[in-house]
Amino acid sequence: MTETTGDSGVPHREKALLRREKIVAAARRLFIANGFHATGVAQIAKESGIAVGQIYRDFSCKEAIVAEIVQADCMDFLAPESLSAGIRSGDPEFVWTWLADFIRPEPGESDPLFAEIVAETARNERIAAVFEATRGDVRSTMLVALSALIPGEAFGERRCALADMITATALGLMQHRFLSPAEDTDRAAALLLKMLRREVAEMQAEAINS
Repeated sequence: MTETTGDSGVPHREKALLRREKIVAAARRLFIANGFHATGVAQIAKESGIAVGQIYRDFSCKEAIVAEIVQADCMDFLAPESLSAGIRSGDPEFVWTWLADFIRPEPGESDPLFAEIVAETARNERIAAVFEATRGDVRSTMLVALSALIPGEAFGERRCALADMITATALGLMQHRFLSPAEDTDRAAALLLKMLRREVAEMQAEAINS
């Protein structure tokens, strides 16, 4: 079946995707510049050149735009396909590099927006749902990484505890970076990795001796 096209000759599905990307890009710029609360759909419409009515046809509410931004950023950051390829290569140092990048990522322009979204979860049920869904993706990917280092059902609960500790600490380090010199955050991240390597080595030794 042939896909229908608009007057421009562009398939409708592709045109809709490009329009959504344009809306999300405009919203991201405004959220970063002005904050989530200070940005309304009318401003997004003006920035993107897309009518308010059309934006509401593509996204049910402003939070739905936030959800798309967070999901896209999360997948780019986690790079699950790259992690899977590294695990298949059998090189544990690839997994450690992935964990180090997770714990202490390079600063990005979206960091303040992400921090605002995290803070907003306490007040906004829709944003809380966005963050909870993203947290689930993060946790699943983290458990894949840890399972590559510490396989076996016997360590399931400890892997889950490690995944939660790493995620919580990484969030804390991101906030820390806004308030303290970069070298302080680097030292804290390095210490966390050192502790994590010690814990993993202990679990690996238990697996060998059991």
